[in-house]
Formats: sequence, C-alpha cells, structure tokens
Amino acid sequence: MWVNGALTTVLVDTGCSRCIVHTSLCNSWKEETISVLTVSGEEYLCKGSGIVRLQLSSGASVDVDVFVVDTTPLGFGFILGMNGIVALGGVTVNMNRLVKFGKDNTATCAAGTEVIGVHEQDFSATYDVTTNSWTAMWKWSQGIEPGILKNQVEEYSVPPGARELYEKELTKWIADGWLVPYEEVEHGPMKGLIPLMAVIQCNKGKVRPVLDFRELNTRVDTFTADADVCLDRLREWRRKGVNVSIIDLEKAYLQIRIHKSLWPYQTVVFKGRRYCLTRLGFGLNVAPLIMKAVLKCVLSQDPAVEEGTSSYIDDILVDEDIVKVNYVEQHLARYGLTSKTPERVADGARVLGLRVWGKDGKLYWKRDNNVGEVPNRLTRRLVFSYCGKLLGHFPVCGWLRVAVAFVKRRVNYLTSSWDEAVTDEQLNVILQEIASEVKKNDPVRGRWDIKGNKARVWVDASSLALGVVIEIDGCIIEDACWLRKDDSAHINMAELDAVVRGLNLVLAWQMKEVEILTDSSTVFRWISDSLSGRSRVKTKAASEMLIRRRIGLVTSLVEECGLQVQISLVPSENNKADALTRVPQRWLKTTAASGAVCMASEDKNIHDLVTRIHNSMGHPGVKRTLYFVRRVNSAVTRRQVQSVVASCQECQSIDPTPVKWKKGHLEVEKVWQRVGMDITHYGGTSYLTLIDCGPSRYAIWRPLRLQTSASVVQQLEAIFFERGAPEELLTDNDTAFRSRMFSEFARQWGMHIHFRCAHVPSGNGIAERCHRTIKVIASRKRCSIAEAVYLYNLMPKDDCTASTAPANMLYRYNARIKEENGGDVNVGDINNTYQAGEKVWVRPPNVRCDRQYGRGVVTRVMSDHVVEINGVPRHVRDARHRSPSMESQGGREVADEECDALYITVPAQAVGDGAVCEGDPDRDMHPPEGPRRSGRERRPRICTFGE
Repeated sequence: MWVNGALTTVLVDTGCSRCIVHTSLCNSWKEETISVLTVSGEEYLCKGSGIVRLQLSSGASVDVDVFVVDTTPLGFGFILGMNGIVALGGVTVNMNRLVKFGKDNTATCAAGTEVIGVHEQDFSATYDVTTNSWTAMWKWSQGIEPGILKNQVEEYSVPPGARELYEKELTKWIADGWLVPYEEVEHGPMKGLIPLMAVIQCNKGKVRPVLDFRELNTRVDTFTADADVCLDRLREWRRKGVNVSIIDLEKAYLQIRIHKSLWPYQTVVFKGRRYCLTRLGFGLNVAPLIMKAVLKCVLSQDPAVEEGTSSYIDDILVDEDIVKVNYVEQHLARYGLTSKTPERVADGARVLGLRVWGKDGKLYWKRDNNVGEVPNRLTRRLVFSYCGKLLGHFPVCGWLRVAVAFVKRRVNYLTSSWDEAVTDEQLNVILQEIASEVKKNDPVRGRWDIKGNKARVWVDASSLALGVVIEIDGCIIEDACWLRKDDSAHINMAELDAVVRGLNLVLAWQMKEVEILTDSSTVFRWISDSLSGRSRVKTKAASEMLIRRRIGLVTSLVEECGLQVQISLVPSENNKADALTRVPQRWLKTTAASGAVCMASEDKNIHDLVTRIHNSMGHPGVKRTLYFVRRVNSAVTRRQVQSVVASCQECQSIDPTPVKWKKGHLEVEKVWQRVGMDITHYGGTSYLTLIDCGPSRYAIWRPLRLQTSASVVQQLEAIFFERGAPEELLTDNDTAFRSRMFSEFARQWGMHIHFRCAHVPSGNGIAERCHRTIKVIASRKRCSIAEAVYLYNLMPKDDCTASTAPANMLYRYNARIKEENGGDVNVGDINNTYQAGEKVWVRPPNVRCDRQYGRGVVTRVMSDHVVEINGVPRHVRDARHRSPSMESQGGREVADEECDALYITVPAQAVGDGAVCEGDPDRDMHPPEGPRRSGRERRPRICTFGE
C-alpha cells in the first residue's frame, strides 16, 4: 500500500482502533504523549499523532488519523487500524487469504500467514517480506559451535595483472554493503578470518574475489545426496525443445544474506581494515545447496512457473511453450532475486558452459571455452589441467576422449607427484598432435534438441578401451570411453562390459526402445540368444561364470526397466564406437633408446650436490632431501634424489625405512595337506602339537616325556600310522626338528618341511593361535589338556553349524559331546507284541524238545526283536505268551508264584564267567570253555549198498 507516496508493507489489524505509523512515513505530526493498550495488557507509548494519505493500487486514496511511533511495531512500518479500514470501504479476506478493500473487491495484496523458507539438515533459509530478501544460516557439525578459528592468513598472492580488477570488485562489494566494517561492539568478538584470493575466469574475462572457506568447511555439516549433477541436468534440458530461453541470476550467491549471528566467522581484511561478509560466500561447502534450495522454493510459489522452468544452481531454463520468460523474470523479482537480461537459446546463448544457437528450426551446440596452447613445462598438474579444458563436461567428444585418457594414464606412469616435471619428449609430441587436430577439426559439437524415444547404442571394445555412442534420429547425442585395466581379460568379456555400460547410459536418457549395434559376432549371438530365449548360452571359456553373470545383468536390465531391446551385428569399419577405442599405433611404441638417453643425461654434478645436501642435513627422506636440494637447484627431479637416497649406506644400516613384501596365507584348501607342528608347555609338561592348516583346523596334542628327536619321531609315527602323513609340515627351528633323525623320518614319509623364519612367530601363526585357544580352555575349565583339545575339536568355527567343527569336518560322522544324552528309544516306535510286566514262557538254553519252558516276567521292551525277561535280554523267538491262570505241574495245580520260582534268571550285570542260574543249580548259564557246539546229538548215517 502507498503511504504518503511511499510503497510499504502494511499489517491489517482489525483489533486496533486507530492506525499506527512509523515516523519515517509521516511527514508532519504533532508531538504528544499517547498511551495505547495492547492485547497483552501492556502500555505502548506513542510519540504523537498526525494524518497520512493511503492510496490503493486501484488509485483510490483517503486521509486517516494515525498515532506516530519511533520504533516499527511488530516489524511493520504501518499498521492499518479500524479507522483506516472504514475509510477504505471495509476489508474482505477470502479463502485464498487475499485482502480486498472497498465494494469493488479489488485484490490489493496477499495476506499470507505462512513463512516462506527452506529448512534442511545442513542449513536453513527464510524469506523476509519487509526487506524482500533471503537470509540463510548454516548448521554446525554435531550442533556444536567451534569457537575461534585458527587461520591468520589475510590474503593469498594475487597475480599482478589481476590486482586492479580484483581491488575494483572488492571496492564495489563495500559500496553495495556486501562487506561492512567490522565493529566488535556491534558484531561481537571476531571468531574467524577468511583468506581472500583472486580467481581469473578466462572464459568470461573477469576476476572474481573468492574466499578460502576450507577451515570453516570442516566445521559445517554438508549433505550432498540431493545435489544436482551437471550431465543429468544437461540431458533434461536438451529434451525441452527449441522454444526455450535462459535466465541467469546476477551475482546469485551475493543476493542471499547471511544471518547476523554468523558474521563474526566471515571476516576478511582488505587494505588493512577488517570487514564482515554479510552475504553468501562463493567457496562455502553448503553455498550451492542453499542457492539451489532458495531458487527451487521461489519457482514453486507459482504452479505455472514451476511447471515451465528447470534450474541448475543459479541458471534457469524456461520452456516458453508453458510460461513466458518475462513472467518468470517478474516472479523472481517479486521474491527478491534479481536476474540478468533473459536470452533466447535459439539466438545464441551460453547454457551450462556450452555455446548453443539455432539453425533451420534446430538447436546446435559447441565448445565455449578457449583451450589454449600446450604448456611449455609439463607436470602432472598442468597436463591434467590442459586435459580438463579439452574434455570438460561436454556430452560428445569423439576420438578426443580416448586420446586424453591415454595421455593422463601415461603421465601418471611417468611421474610420482603432481609437480614433478615430465621429461618424456614423446608425451609432449602427443599433446602437440592432439592440440593441432582439435584446432583443425574439433569433435566437441553436436545437436542440442533431442526428440524421440528410440535410441541406437553403438558399442565396441579393444585391448585399450571400451567405447559407447548414443544416437537418436541419426545424430550422436552422447558418447563415453573407459580405459581397460591391464588384466588380460578376454576381449569378449570387454565387449559385454561395453554393452552393460551402453544400456546404463541409455537408461540415463530414459529411453525405452533400444537397438544395440556391435561388431562382435560372439557377443551378438550371446545377447540375441539370451533375449529371445530360443537357446541357452553356450560357452566353455575359463571365465564362463563371469560371462554368464554379465549376460544375466543385461537380461535383468531389460526385464526390470521395461526395455524393448534388439541387437544387430555390424562390420567393424562401420561401428561408430570404434573411434573411441583406438589411438595411433605410434603412440603405443616405447623405444628402449629413450630410457638410455635419460640415463645418459644424468649430471654428475647434480649427483654430488644431492649427496652432499643429503649427508649434511642428517640423511632425511626423499621428500625432505628434494626440498633442500631445490632451494639450491630447482631443476633437480625427484628421481635423481630417489636414486641417491636409495644407495645411501647410512640410511640402509641405521633405522632403515620399512620395506613392503607380498603377503601370503598359511592355510591350504585340502584337509591334512599341510600340518602346523610345534612344541609347547602347559602345567610343567611338554606337548607335541599338530594342527591341520586346511579347512578343518583339527588339533592333536601328545605329551612328550623328553623334548628330543626320538620322542617326537615316536609320537609322530603313532599319529601317522593312524591318520596318514601330510604332504607338508610347517614348524619352527627347534633343535628336535633340525636333527638328522628327524630329517630321515621326514624323507621316509615323503614330507616336505617348511621352517619358519627366526624371530617371526607369525610364520607358524596357525599353531600359535591354537596353543592360546586350548590353553585358555584348559585354564578356564580347569581340565586336562586332552579334554581341552577334545572340546576345541568339537567347537564349530562359525559358532552355530555342527558341520564346521574340526572333528565333524574330518570324520564321516558327527562326534558326540561328553555328558550329552543319546536319548532312549521311543516305545511308541517299537513294534513288539510283548509288554513290560507280562508273564511269559522262556526257553531254557540247550533245551530238548521234551523239556518244559521256564517261567518269567517281561521287565522291559528293548526293541522290535529284544525283550528283557527278569533282567536278561532275550530274543522274541525264545519267549511265548503265558496265561495268568493256575497251571499244573506233575499232576497237581501250582500257583503262578510257585511256578515262577522254578526258573529264575540272574540280573544282566551278574552274568559273567562262572555265573550259575539260581533256579537250576545243576546247569551253567554260560557255555563251557572252547568252541561252542550244537546241543543236538549227531547220529552217524547208515549207508546201504548202491547209495
């Protein structure tokens, strides 16, 4: 609302009887003391009263009486009370929270009650309606404020040619209020100093002051999972069509204010005076995330703007088929974001580092950076910087990709540090050749606007690299290249890897119809057979399972992502991905003469200089020696220093540097193939210990009466006669194992003995760990070593599976544990006609056919065929069921109890040699000594004549 000619934000308060205005909005007023009662019951003192003119956007204006105050009430310059509302014709607030005055119901402003802002785990940003600006706050790591930072550096060195533009830009920052003079009384104690430095932007011809936030960044949490990826945003923008425009925010980061409580951490020193940076600094780790979140929040305030725009940090692509670019520009200004003049992409614009223009109703792109010349002095850092300018983040680079990757691999091989000079002349020739070819025919270019959902994927592989090219409607939209590892993998596996990477690249473009083109007939057959399912994959290669896994990955991508894939076989000369897998053959040739020339170029004076400095400085390492040498001669290389330090006898003889060796394994794959042997002591007794180095880890301990070769050989022979001898014995250097007797014993059994190194117990580490485990068991359980070894062999190695116990891995049966019940046979599972307590007839031993059976009682049923009668196990064939009625004996009736006494057997534990049946004292219960003979009487056969 316009108040006395000034546009200001007004708070409509229907509970206030009279309007209240700040002194800055009232030109003339009468000073007097006026007390106003607030809702909370407190008195609010006003400075006086006056009259102001209110004007609506429709042009209607009224004069109203107001109270004048010298402080902004509730943060607003004007509070519209009931006298002003009545003068304006009343107020209406609809369901959309739009405030309307008068009878014509003209909307004049939005009465939003919600605070606009974003709140993330690592920062928060809020929009202030009164100042039309955004204020951000970062969050400290673990919620703890770090206190005073340690940095004392004020400014890094600025190149002389950039000093003038650098100071001019900082002076403008001070004039715009982005840098304000630091006052300790107002801002509090200084807590951090941020170094200033100048960054030269060659593409834009600008010098940007940048702050080194590295120390502060370590104290600020950052969550980058939601960060934008430039290539993903490029793919999205290229599918927007041709009717698009680009909006770039003007000094985007500096438009966002930083909360005043954080100013003491953003102090800088410029020309001897300390300032506070009040805006978001370029270099803060959360700055891109804050900028992205703020811009996304602003664009989401209008549904049409949100649908028709797509942003990346501070760049906005506008689809003018949905929303006009001017409307988006006004929308940004409404929420405190100022932008540069919008550019139509078809008229020529810079979009995410690419130069885009229109031609014949289509959009094209090319490189928008100046590559420059190859550096005169090559180091790994300079070579990587130059290669970065060649490739950048461009979607299509063609042969340049594999050439640059080859150069970077070569410079990595030639140097050991980032600033070491490269002396290889061939590398310089390769770089000059690449630069010359780029100037004549730069492959970094292509079609910008992409249409259609069907893509052709060209894939290829060579001994050097993998290549993938994505083509839509005859235009190459993206390519990629990966150098292969020097692992000697078969070329067919590399071709399959290229197919998988090509499908991943197509999925990034969200394509559903894909045609794969390859020049490998083997891969063509594998993929086509697996996709069609008409025949199984046929391969007997050494990497069969790896090949099947890659083919399975291709089929999984097709099924789970809903792709419609077909594969075609093309000649190698027609494969568009072939150029991404090859470099000129002359680059691959390495002449032996080059190494000899380098060796011949060694200067004896440099060798003497390095030796003298190395000896005088106390024999430091390579890095420190190189530091001191380069203070005298900066042309000395690391390799020259390294050769001197490596040949220094003093460095090798006194506390030499640690050496590296190839780590091995003591375990083997077969059971009882290698056995670890040692002699240990426990409780005053010596033990010969053996442990299987195979998967079982079975242990054997034998006590030794004497620690001699004879005793050791005696115990080993007993073990080997029982279990067989292993192929290898792993042992220490005990004298009992070094004798001729032991060597002859090992030769007889055909064993190879490995003696561990002196003073290196880890050489027989499996046996040493076994000693500790078994001794701990014996000490804790207070048992013998034999029982401890027994328990160790029953313990599963994975703590839960019985099959992993050493004993169970060695034997074909599962060993039972001591004091573990085997379990009685379940009576319900026994199919026997007799029952416990039943009275039966029992056949006496060696009974004739005319002998009466004895009587007994079934005391227990033991199995289907065995019952226990009067405590003695008997077969069911020797027992007969007996009726419990009275029976007669010798012509008289005898009670069962009396008849039972005629045949009583002794208990099973009493039956032994010489035991006699109590019921029949004349008959021995056991057969006589000597061979058992049949009780039947043999009758000689009578032969008659003629038989």
